[in-house]
Amino acid sequence: MHGGFYPGFETTKPPFELPVVYEDDHFAIVNKPAGIVCYSQRKQSHGMMTVRAALPFALQPPKRGTLAIIRRPASVHRLDKPTSGLLLVAKTKPAMVDLTRQFVERVVKKTYTAILNGIPSEPVETSISVDEALDLGVDVNKTEDCKWQLIDHTLDEKSAVTVWKPIKYVKSLKAKDGILTLVEMKPKTGRYHQLRRHMSWVKDCAIVGDNTYDGGGKAMSLRGRGLFLCSNKVSLHHPYYNTVEGRAVWDKLGEKEKWANGTLRLSEDGSTVEVHASIDLPNKFYSFLSKEEERQEKLGDEDP
Repeated sequence: MHGGFYPGFETTKPPFELPVVYEDDHFAIVNKPAGIVCYSQRKQSHGMMTVRAALPFALQPPKRGTLAIIRRPASVHRLDKPTSGLLLVAKTKPAMVDLTRQFVERVVKKTYTAILNGIPSEPVETSISVDEALDLGVDVNKTEDCKWQLIDHTLDEKSAVTVWKPIKYVKSLKAKDGILTLVEMKPKTGRYHQLRRHMSWVKDCAIVGDNTYDGGGKAMSLRGRGLFLCSNKVSLHHPYYNTVEGRAVWDKLGEKEKWANGTLRLSEDGSTVEVHASIDLPNKFYSFLSKEEERQEKLGDEDP
């Protein structure tokens, strides 16, 4: 760690940017680009094109004296290669243990945004209130006056629950039923390809660009710009500042570092230091919707 940087594990920096959304001596949150894997798996060789290879170049080592520093920062969970968005990274062994526990106990709450091919149905019987969504343990705005939809559909013989709502509908000549739907999704569970399978199999509206679950056919005309799925919000408990020692350290921090521009905050009862991180959606989301809408207006048939 000499010199204030991680030892170089590769001779050169990976040829992609890995933006840092939040970082301290214990853990970090980075914004994984679409098309990049978290780490190379057995029988696959991605070379330097992995988050694992980029982390030592993107992050700063913890200060000298920090307990149980990990020689190489490591992601605590993973996002699929075509999915972009927020990824939690441990920089110490205690942070790794605590963040892993939070995932197991579903303390970590994630929000995804996607574009669906078609109009997903919203049956009355699967409609839930904000209070019911909060009771389920997903991160919704308690002051928001809206209804959410619940998908409770077993995957691989395990419980899988997703809460979602539509945000916007856009006309498209290429889309099923002529409509693309921008949706917000909050998984309670984290099954393999849960959001992708729930939307395709349960709602019959695959995520745009999902060449695994979109069924092929006309949907293939929407594949050109990759998968439109982004993990854009996450909330959790800080892995260090909620220990006895860590809370004492946090209480003494200067205002700027203590609140991290709103990323860190106290729970309502003041007992817990929470982390709330969010990012803007990738530009391709808005440009794609805009172009599809413009194409529809230019080429679509006028109503009689």
